[in-house]
Amino acid sequence: MKQIRGIWLPKTDTHMESHLVRDPLVDGKGTYQFRKYDKARSHVKRFGHAVDIGAQIGLWSRIMALDFEHVTSFEPLPLHHACFERNVTAENVTLHRTALADKASEVTICTPAATTGNSHVAGPGETSGQVIQARTLDSFGLTGIDFLKIDVEGFEHFILKGAEETIRREKPVIIVEQKPNNAERYGRGQHEALALLKSWGGKELWVMSGDHLVVF
Repeated sequence: MKQIRGIWLPKTDTHMESHLVRDPLVDGKGTYQFRKYDKARSHVKRFGHAVDIGAQIGLWSRIMALDFEHVTSFEPLPLHHACFERNVTAENVTLHRTALADKASEVTICTPAATTGNSHVAGPGETSGQVIQARTLDSFGLTGIDFLKIDVEGFEHFILKGAEETIRREKPVIIVEQKPNNAERYGRGQHEALALLKSWGGKELWVMSGDHLVVF
């Protein structure tokens, strides 16, 4: 591990480091995509429970913990867990060390050394990686969700399918990543996850650098 502006990250990672050195400080430490989070939270009406799917080293979770009564974070990679535990020390955060999917299963996670934040579920033809157990978000029975962030490098559609009951019931403000050439590795269209949320009654308010803000 290495430390940049008070944040711990994997030693080989250069992508997050480039953001940490230029994004604003919050609570005396570096941030990642803070302006995006700041714009998203302006649409949140209650600050009880936030969910961070694809929490990585905890950069969003750390900031969420300052605003919300409780944060539930999901991050499957042991490589990120040690950093997360150092970066997120707030007692109102619960980290689940598991992958999420549309059903209980095993998934293989591929991790680029220089951009560990681009770790992703292996697509067809990708054989190297770490095999990890996956569950559905619905299986956790989370309630009182006001805000949900999901950034999983193209696997969003599958995770949302496993979260339908929760999202339809809770109707949280959602920020979902939909960047090109990610979902396509699984035979999906770039914006299929966004279309799924809209089919459940979601309304897209804006998009910023590939992340879409949806409200119900």
